[in-house]
Amino acid sequence: MVTFGCKPRVGALKGAIFDWDGTLAQIDDREFYSINQTLTAHHSKPIGQEFLVRNYYQRAYEIGTGPRMVLEAALSSESAARTDEAYETYRKLFRDTVDKAKLQTGALELLSTLKTHGFKLGIATMRFTRSVVAAELDLLKVSPLVEVLFTREDLGPARGLESLEEVVNKRKQLVTRALDRLKLRVADAFLVGDSWWDVRAGKKLGIQTVLVRTGFARYNDFAKEGADVTVNSLVELEDRLESKGWKL
Repeated sequence: MVTFGCKPRVGALKGAIFDWDGTLAQIDDREFYSINQTLTAHHSKPIGQEFLVRNYYQRAYEIGTGPRMVLEAALSSESAARTDEAYETYRKLFRDTVDKAKLQTGALELLSTLKTHGFKLGIATMRFTRSVVAAELDLLKVSPLVEVLFTREDLGPARGLESLEEVVNKRKQLVTRALDRLKLRVADAFLVGDSWWDVRAGKKLGIQTVLVRTGFARYNDFAKEGADVTVNSLVELEDRLESKGWKL
């Protein structure tokens, strides 16, 4: 492959699929803000960071979305209807605070370097609403660097995920669609994520998978999942790829 004036990368990888939340994007501050604004709007006491971590990240193997689980815990004495109302408030607040979106350290640099070396890049996220994620990519100057974006909205109408197996299968479907759109073989690409479902989906698909210790992996030990490569940051991943001739 010769692109951007680079020499052919014999035997090197040709593409990568990235998760968004927790992997390329740092959403902790925005989640914390949106959840506490929601609780305040519903006349409830705001939560602290420890409460967020315990009920969002450290419940990684439970069925449900992180923000909703946090709100359910914070509003445990309230009715289900009240929690539903609060969750709708949260969703609107999160949707309307795209300006609070941030990147993980080294994200833009890694994507830029991979693009310069001829990699085809895609983002496949378990977030549902495509338009919100697309707006974040535009704001953070990621859009020019990636060729495809897939969210759960691309898989059909919204509904809750009912099992851990379904979570993995949906993740696999999204990654598969991204690879197909990029015309990449599984053997020529790698998947980067921060969660156990990224690793399991990668194993089901047969793609090399990188676990970054950010997002969910910052607060959980996913070693038993057996990612092909585990790094502490995207900066470390870039250094590794460059030192190994763009192989893992």
